[in-house]
Amino acid sequence: MKQKQFRIILFLIVMLMGAVSSFAFSIGSPTLAISVFLAGITVTYLLKSKMEGIVEDERIHQISQKASWITFQIVVISFALGGTTLIAMRNSYPGYNNVGFFMVYVSCAIMVLYSLLYMHYNREYGG
Repeated sequence: MKQKQFRIILFLIVMLMGAVSSFAFSIGSPTLAISVFLAGITVTYLLKSKMEGIVEDERIHQISQKASWITFQIVVISFALGGTTLIAMRNSYPGYNNVGFFMVYVSCAIMVLYSLLYMHYNREYGG
C-alpha cells in the first residue's frame, strides 16, 4: 500500500470513528464508543504494517519533534489558561468549577510527565 492510499483510508477511518462515536454518545452507549475507538486503532495498526517501506531521515524526525513541541505547548497553555479562567469565574458559572480544576491538574500532570521523561532520556542518551 502506498502512503497516499494509507492517508485516504486513515481519513475515512477517522471520519467513520467520529460518526459512530457521536452516534454512540447520543444514544448513551459508551461501550459502543470505546469499542469503535479500539477497532479503529487496531485497523490503523494493521494497515500501517502493510505499508511499503517509508524512508525517514533526520529532517522528518526534526520536523516531527518541532511539531510535537509546539502542540505540547499549545495544549498545556490552553488547559492552564482555560482552567484558570473557569476557576476565576466560579461565582458566575459554579458548575464549571470542577472542570477548571481538572484542566489545571491535567496541565500540571503533563508538565510533570514531560520533566520526568526529559530527565530519563537525558540520562539515557547523555547530554
